[in-house]
Amino acid sequence: MNERSVLAIEMCLRLEGQVQDFLKGLLVRLAPTQSFQDKWTLFDQACRCLVSNRPLWVSGCWDFFDDDMKARGDFNMWVQGMLTEEGSRKEPAGAPDPYRGEIRHMTFTMACLMVQGSPSEQALKSACTIPESRLWSAESFEHVLRSMRHLNFASVEASTMYLIPRDIGYGLTAEDLRHPKFHYLRPLI
Repeated sequence: MNERSVLAIEMCLRLEGQVQDFLKGLLVRLAPTQSFQDKWTLFDQACRCLVSNRPLWVSGCWDFFDDDMKARGDFNMWVQGMLTEEGSRKEPAGAPDPYRGEIRHMTFTMACLMVQGSPSEQALKSACTIPESRLWSAESFEHVLRSMRHLNFASVEASTMYLIPRDIGYGLTAEDLRHPKFHYLRPLI
C-alpha cells in the first residue's frame, strides 16, 4: 500500500457576495465522476479566485504532512469540517450594519490526499517548505495557492472543497471567529 501526504488550506475572507457566489458555483459543479482535468480546473479556478481577492483575506491555515498516518488523519479531519456544523450559531446573523463597521466573513477550504513520491506531491512538498517566520504571511498563502497548479489528480486519492457559509445570512461575524471552533485560523501578516 502506498503512503500518502496531505495538503490542506483554509482561507477566511471578508464576505463579498460575488466572490461567495463564484466559489459556491464551483462547488455545485463538483461531482464524484469528474475527470482528473475537470477536478484540476475547479481547484485552479478556486485558487485563482482566492489569489485575485487577496485584499479580502483576514486569516487562514494551511498544512502539508508527508507522514502517512498524520496525512490520513488530517485529511479526515478536514472532510469532517464539511460534514458537521462548523458555524458557531444556529440562527442567521442577518445583514451587517455598515454604519457600525460590521463585517461578515466566509471560509473556503481545499484539501487533497496525495500519493507520496508522485511528481505533483514532490512539487507541493517543495513549495510548502517555508521558513517558520513566514508561515503565516499573506505571501506564503499566495505561494501555496499558486503552487496548487502542480496538482495532478491522477496522484490524488481523495479531495474536498467547501464553503462556510452557504447562505449569506449566516456570514461569520467577528464574534463567531473568536469562537474556539476557529482557533486554528491565524491572522495573516
